Amino acid sequence: MKKITILIAVAVLLSSCVTSKKYNSLADDYNKCSQNLSKIQMKNSELSSHIGSLEESLTDCNNKLSTANANIEKLSSENQLTKKENEELNKQLRTSNSKINEVLNDKSKHLAELSNSLNQKEIELAQKERNLDSLQSEFMESQKQLQRVKDQLDAKNKQLAQIQNKLKDALLGFTDKGLTIEKKEGKVYVSMDEKLLFSSGSWQVSEEGVKALGEIAVVLSNNPDIDIMVEGHTDNVPLAGKNQIKDNWDLSVMRATSITKILLSGTGISPKRIIPCGRGEYMPLTDNKTAENRAKNRRTEIILSPKVNELLDMIK
Repeated sequence: MKKITILIAVAVLLSSCVTSKKYNSLADDYNKCSQNLSKIQMKNSELSSHIGSLEESLTDCNNKLSTANANIEKLSSENQLTKKENEELNKQLRTSNSKINEVLNDKSKHLAELSNSLNQKEIELAQKERNLDSLQSEFMESQKQLQRVKDQLDAKNKQLAQIQNKLKDALLGFTDKGLTIEKKEGKVYVSMDEKLLFSSGSWQVSEEGVKALGEIAVVLSNNPDIDIMVEGHTDNVPLAGKNQIKDNWDLSVMRATSITKILLSGTGISPKRIIPCGRGEYMPLTDNKTAENRAKNRRTEIILSPKVNELLDMIK
């Protein structure tokens, strides 16, 4: 402002001292200067405004920089904590890896042992399979052998049934005289009461008994592969001993022997097929409390059974 005043004063002074031409020139210069000054002032104002804006931006940037520095410090602190945590995790990881390696080594050893054991088991299994094949072959052969034995047994049972029927036909006239025929336990039992064969206390076979035994002998002689057992049975009444007979057991043996001799006499039956034995009072059919029951117990049984030696040999 002082400069403008000074210029005006100079102009006035000069106007009084200089010519009009110079004055006009000076006036033009003044106007130009004034215009330039206005432009400069406007530019200055613009620059001032821009500087203010820049200062605001600078302040904002400084604030952001402070925030960023604070964040950097926070992140740096967190980074340090994370680094420590990472170091601890790495330590734990190394420990875990070491333990895992130990476990893997143990597992590898165990796996190797299992592999060896498996190989051994496979060898044993192969041997067992061979053994199984052998056993299956033996089993099949045994099945065939058992079937042959069964066929033999069926044939012998059929034979026994035929013998039973033949005996029933041959002894039909004696069935009402104390003689019975039945098949049980794979054997044929011909049971004869004492009254058909013997007098009380005697082992001499009666004529009627000899006739019955003769019929039985004919059937047995025609079936040489049937074994024969003659069993004598008594009641439990004590026997007064006389001569070689001392008790019921002796009597049962003597009666079985007498019957055996009659069966063998002139019949062609091999003595090797027949076994006489005495059971005495020890295998009663019923109790000995009544006279009727005691009469049932006084009997002789001829037991016919198929020869099983060859069957046993087949089974062996």
